[in-house]
Amino acid sequence: MRDFETALGQYILYRNLINLTQPEYKIYLAIKDSIYENFFQRDSIQDVTKIDQLLLIIVDMEQEAILQWIS
Repeated sequence: MRDFETALGQYILYRNLINLTQPEYKIYLAIKDSIYENFFQRDSIQDVTKIDQLLLIIVDMEQEAILQWIS
């Protein structure tokens, strides 16, 4: 949970700074596929991602491939 708290804070800060300087850009939070399946599928975490409007990229670290873009 602590890693999510840190990542969420950084994401919101960077998103706000980008919106001020380059509003046409979008920022995505990259998430390892296993963490997405085991952590981000919880109802409470889903609610937080919706409230904070997180944009996610789900990544297969072994294949070094993007599996999904979630806007």
